[in-house]
Amino acid sequence: HHHPHVEKKNFKEYFLEFIMIFLAVTMGFFAENIRENISNKSKEKEYMQSMADDLKTDTAEIGTAVLRWQEANANTDSLLILLKENSTPAIIDNLYGLLGRDFFHFNLFKYNNKTIEELKSSGDFRLIRNKVITNNIMSYDLDMKYILIQEQDVKELMNTSKNIESKIFYFSQFDDKWGYNKTLHFSYNAQHSLLTDDKQLINEYFNKMWTFHALAEVHEKIFIEDKKTAVNLLEQIQKNYKLNKQN
Repeated sequence: HHHPHVEKKNFKEYFLEFIMIFLAVTMGFFAENIRENISNKSKEKEYMQSMADDLKTDTAEIGTAVLRWQEANANTDSLLILLKENSTPAIIDNLYGLLGRDFFHFNLFKYNNKTIEELKSSGDFRLIRNKVITNNIMSYDLDMKYILIQEQDVKELMNTSKNIESKIFYFSQFDDKWGYNKTLHFSYNAQHSLLTDDKQLINEYFNKMWTFHALAEVHEKIFIEDKKTAVNLLEQIQKNYKLNKQN
């Protein structure tokens, strides 16, 4: 039997084959890296656009909350003044006017954290190359979660004050259509009365409302500061990622 003749390759041919395979693998590696980099940059910008949209929603919500708290705090100021007066028919009418106009002092703030939660759950925070922005987003998230805790504290205090309020006032007599004009001058019509004139209970209600007012003033200031933080973060993201501010 004769073995087929196999031509042996020399070192240069093996070396050239090695170089060709190495270059092919290397180019494939670089091409994949370039594709992944382009994809990551695109995804990063999408996240930042979504984050900017969330911040716009938050700043609008915070702005509404600030106005609501300013009005509630002004009303509570007036309420505390009236509660220190003797319970004359005119004072009672004025109390009903204030409470009827602002029966629930606030609605819970809605924090729009959709993008932040998605970044956390997917592990895509790594895609944000600007670490200053990453840190600012995380700090903002903590600020918003703190304000949500504060909201619950204020809500709990308001509910306890409402429990006492229900022992002093007839809720069915609350009516905001009878002459309130924001200056503590009401049309006296003697249609309102109290469930009780118990001074101890009224003083207890005063203390609850005073505490509510003190906490609400702090709450309002936190909202104002957090709005500044949100606006600054929004501007920072828009500038760094060249986002259209009109969208």
